[in-house]
Amino acid sequence: MKRYLVLLSACIVGLLVITLEPEREDAGNIILGGIATVSWVFILVYMSRSDWAATAAGRAILRLVLCIGLLCTQGVATILTGYSYPLRDWIRPGLLLLIFLTLVDLCVVLVRIQREERHRASGPA
Repeated sequence: MKRYLVLLSACIVGLLVITLEPEREDAGNIILGGIATVSWVFILVYMSRSDWAATAAGRAILRLVLCIGLLCTQGVATILTGYSYPLRDWIRPGLLLLIFLTLVDLCVVLVRIQREERHRASGPA
């Protein structure tokens, strides 16, 4: 029940930002900052309170959220610096490549886990 209350609260806050902020670009920037913040909170909580390294899925999820946090943080830095921080033209495509590779890895892990589950389910006859 708490989960749904948190999600509902986040939804209401997001809709208020979109509705009350007259500039849609600014509303998007505020939400981008929120995504970056929540990503870093997730990473800190997951790394400190879970055995994320125990499974391929746990490692893949951590890498994916790390990529989201990095990309959104890069987006916020871009906005705050007026698109002119050092090495931006290398950092952005590098982060996008990192996300691409992380998603490819996540797909490979997913397929492997599904195969293992199917193999276990069929079991010895």
